[in-house]
Amino acid sequence: MHSRPSKWAALVVLAWTVVGLFQALPEMLIGFEWAPLVAKLIDAWAWALLTPAIVLIDRKLNFVQPNVVRLAAVQLVLSVPFAILHTYLTALLQYPIAAIIWSPLRDHRFAVYYFLGGWMTYCAFVGARQAFRFNNRFLTSEVELERVEKRLIESHLNALRLQLEPHFLFNTLNAISSEVASDPELAREMIEDLGALLRRSLDCQGSTEITLAQELALLDHYIAIQKRRFGQRIDFHIEVDPAMLGTMVPSMLLQPIVENAIRHGIEGRLSGGAVGVSAQRARGQLQINVIDDGVGLPPRWRMETSTGIGVRVTRERLEALYSGVGDHGFTMSRRKGGGTEVAIRIPLRRTGAEARGTAA
Repeated sequence: MHSRPSKWAALVVLAWTVVGLFQALPEMLIGFEWAPLVAKLIDAWAWALLTPAIVLIDRKLNFVQPNVVRLAAVQLVLSVPFAILHTYLTALLQYPIAAIIWSPLRDHRFAVYYFLGGWMTYCAFVGARQAFRFNNRFLTSEVELERVEKRLIESHLNALRLQLEPHFLFNTLNAISSEVASDPELAREMIEDLGALLRRSLDCQGSTEITLAQELALLDHYIAIQKRRFGQRIDFHIEVDPAMLGTMVPSMLLQPIVENAIRHGIEGRLSGGAVGVSAQRARGQLQINVIDDGVGLPPRWRMETSTGIGVRVTRERLEALYSGVGDHGFTMSRRKGGGTEVAIRIPLRRTGAEARGTAA
């Protein structure tokens, strides 16, 4: 039980001993004399005896009086009695040593010298404590600010995802309802695929990022729904570099992009069309492309003025996740020969296991 206070006391004595040696160093360089060295050490050890009282008062003052200006004024007032106390405590400890003739108890003319030295030491000591304290407070506030910013980003991402999921669910249920009367069996199979997709989505609900492999598994269930709905009218191609499957991506990233390609590019065409998804490493980033051969973008379409929920929310999620991490990009453009291409670039980040495996 007493080990901690004794260690603290030993550290205090050791620290003040170093201060005493440092103060005695200039005189020792001129010529070594043991009396000035001992005098400086006793002077420092007197501060070691006063340190617990100084620390205790300093803590109480900081608790009661957090204002910097008022705190400085109070400490300035306290510096006088502490300097006087140190002067005569040092003189008392030095008095038995006859070689220390400059002790204030032997010659009162040295009292002013001791007082001024003690006053400056007290101010330096308290000033150093305040500097360390304010630095720690600053660092703590910076860490807390980062935590708050992270929580705000996570809340924003969750809010954006909550916008996506009802929108997707409404569109999918609307598509299923159109098949209930004409093909009940097909509608039942689509509902089963939707249930599997929602179960996987719930598994990832607490994560802002999941692996590309998990994201593709979510996309597979959505594609299964669309294949049952459109049959031979739609074709899907997925080409992913296996080395990229462990890369982290925003959850529900691909589904709204593929949904847009189907709804706005292919659904209205009697001949149907194809949607392709590719992912590979490019210039140290993960490059994802979603292309279709549908009707393409309207003539005056601009991403900045787009009112589509999928495009807007995806852009905002990418900006919230990667604006402070690294370069990223999201573009939509017309393809030569018809159709639309969506290109996404995000920083190449892996799970802990994947990163260790790559390093090995």
